[in-house]
Amino acid sequence: METNDPAMKSKYHSKLNGDTGLVIGMLALLVGVEGYIIYNILAATWEISSSFFYLYIIFFGLVVLIEGIGCIRVRESIKNHMFEFKYYD
Repeated sequence: METNDPAMKSKYHSKLNGDTGLVIGMLALLVGVEGYIIYNILAATWEISSSFFYLYIIFFGLVVLIEGIGCIRVRESIKNHMFEFKYYD
């Protein structure tokens, strides 16, 4: 559902940009924390895990990909329903 009021559209789209920033920040925080954890695991167990290094990279990549898809879906959901539910009023 769309609205024809240009002032409301402008307000909602600027607030959507703010929410997009929050979603990107959340994703960056998650990736940073997970990267730190993977780094600590690899640093502590390098002698054992050096042969499995590529599995860690694949696992980390899949986790980041799944989280990225989730964050994109959250933003799209907010965008699709922001006028319908009067999300920013």
